[in-house]
Amino acid sequence: MKYKLKQLKFKINEYLIRKQNRFFGTSLYEEINSNPIPGILVLIGAGFFLYVFAKNVHYLNDFLYWFVALLEITKILKISFLDNVKYYQYLSVFVYFYLSFSLIWDLGALLSKWNVRLVFVKDEIWMLQNSGLGKKLTKFANKSENLSLEWSHSGLLNLLGLNQIVWKKEGKILGYSPYFFPYGKNKQILDQILKRA
Repeated sequence: MKYKLKQLKFKINEYLIRKQNRFFGTSLYEEINSNPIPGILVLIGAGFFLYVFAKNVHYLNDFLYWFVALLEITKILKISFLDNVKYYQYLSVFVYFYLSFSLIWDLGALLSKWNVRLVFVKDEIWMLQNSGLGKKLTKFANKSENLSLEWSHSGLLNLLGLNQIVWKKEGKILGYSPYFFPYGKNKQILDQILKRA
């Protein structure tokens, strides 16, 4: 049974490798290993924020009740149901869910922007990005004219793995890399991209 599972796993891996090679048109490609830590930290921070906000949503309820009382809306407009505290509880829960949905939507957009695969294929840069229900491919020659390269790096950025490369042509951004550590296999790919010996 163990042998059959290993054989099945091997066949699946082999199929995925062949599929990848067909997509790139060659088996000689190199991919920058991205750093998943920034995305994980953003998700943990957003989850913590939503948790703390949910535990303290009653403060929003009190604030809304105080704000309406301060403006004396119930006296001026003679709207009696605004005196009911229950109404503000429902309103504060609605505001919480609206802000949560907005935050999750924006985080999804940010993480899909950060979730980029950068592949170096035959002197071309291929940028693969998730787009809706499919993938978006952007490719351009590394040696084309008027192509400028910006590499954000420093000692602290290197340690945190927040290096990023941006390719521009005539002021327009053509592509960008995910956040990565400039060590190991990534250093060899950087040498090829930067044309260092």
